[in-house]
Amino acid sequence: MKALLVSKGADFPKTHDLLMLNNLCSAVGIFLEVDPKLLNTLTDYAVRTRYPGEGPVLEDAKEAMEISKLVRSFARRFLGL
Repeated sequence: MKALLVSKGADFPKTHDLLMLNNLCSAVGIFLEVDPKLLNTLTDYAVRTRYPGEGPVLEDAKEAMEISKLVRSFARRFLGL
């Protein structure tokens, strides 16, 4: 998502909050074809797994991969890759 913002010359803060990045993308005319709820889920997984005791379970990892693939696929199409 940051690459999409860079492609539009948009500034963004140091963050891993995908909802924030999605809002910044929308503000510059990039409308991701990904449900914001899924982006929030992916952000939550990233935060939860940084701390002891909250290791990912297989189903969470699978869901995170599927959401990541959606974002990556959109970004590649948008960037012409």
